[in-house]
Amino acid sequence: MDNRIKGIIMATSGPCLWGIMGIFIRNLGEIGFSSYEITFLRCLLAGLSYFIFKLITEPAVLKINIKDLIICVIYGVVSYSVSFISYTVSIERIPVSVATVLMFMSPVWVTLLGLIVFKEKIKTKNAFSILGCIIGACLVSNIISLDTGGQPMDLIGILAGILNGFGVALQIMIPRYFSKRLNKDTMLVYGFLGAAAILLFTTDFKSSSFAVNTGNVIFNIFMTCVICTMVANVSFVKSTQYIGTTTSSILSALEVVVGAVAGFLILNESLSFLQIIGAVIVVCCALGPNIIQQKTKTEQ
Repeated sequence: MDNRIKGIIMATSGPCLWGIMGIFIRNLGEIGFSSYEITFLRCLLAGLSYFIFKLITEPAVLKINIKDLIICVIYGVVSYSVSFISYTVSIERIPVSVATVLMFMSPVWVTLLGLIVFKEKIKTKNAFSILGCIIGACLVSNIISLDTGGQPMDLIGILAGILNGFGVALQIMIPRYFSKRLNKDTMLVYGFLGAAAILLFTTDFKSSSFAVNTGNVIFNIFMTCVICTMVANVSFVKSTQYIGTTTSSILSALEVVVGAVAGFLILNESLSFLQIIGAVIVVCCALGPNIIQQKTKTEQ
């Protein structure tokens, strides 16, 4: 398989899994798990499952010295702990539609960090793709209607939403910065576990939700923490080996489309004509340039 195609598949599978994750998180919330408890479980189980996978398939990547371990823990804290918690704060203080769009500012942050840190020029194609994805995300999230459902706009909530988008960008930019020093798999394993260690201080283990161990709870935890966090984040981060950070961040906009479609098909949520138009715009702007580029490359 061509490396670029492999990268596109990996970069799109992550957002697709993130898009359906809301279903399982909602189920856990109805059972009694708080947002902080879910975030802790996501980091802990994602880290442990990937640790075990690498221990079996590639144990060499788990060897690490103290200095590099500190780097990985900091990576996990700023990219996962802060990002997950800031999203929780954001949706508690401002409409979910606004928080969603602020999260999809991550391609902008990736582009700016690429310009500042790696001295990369901003390509016109990428700029138009980012703008199109943001417009499409606004339509899909229904922010264009200015209907906040009676929920006020809060400065802390807005800043938290922006911080969440920045954290998503750091998930792929930090491993790129340390690519010559640290393996991406090493950073992912210890990043997740480091984030979980910090989140220990915000988790109430006496909560009654931790005492529930039915098959339904185990299934929702597995889907949230292993499939929609470990598999999704690993695929997304490692896709940058084949297609670059900017392209991967643009493709992350597909999450809002998958989330809207999943909500419509599974949770019986409404999907207006404008939201459908927005979804089409996101798909065209995210996938279109990559498909055209791959077709041109094949013809040559």
